[in-house]
Amino acid sequence: MVVEMVDGEPPYFNETPISAMKKLRDEAAPSVRNIQRVSPVLKDFLDCMLTRNTLQRSTASDMLEHPFLLQASSPRCLVPLVEQHRKRMSHC
Repeated sequence: MVVEMVDGEPPYFNETPISAMKKLRDEAAPSVRNIQRVSPVLKDFLDCMLTRNTLQRSTASDMLEHPFLLQASSPRCLVPLVEQHRKRMSHC
């Protein structure tokens, strides 16, 4: 999902759903195409999440303590953005 948010489309977007699922299962983790848009702390977050070996991958608890998530604002900051979007969509 993070890769999709950075790139604007999911990995393997041009593949059939079955082919994309097989690639996600069998190949190395997808990487961000627009790497220049990724901060070092986000790159580290992705590297921790996308480690294929489960013994080496960070746990969910570890990820919740990752600097990338700790620097995030409260989810309440999204409320005005959602309201603004709804208002804009109602005028279309």
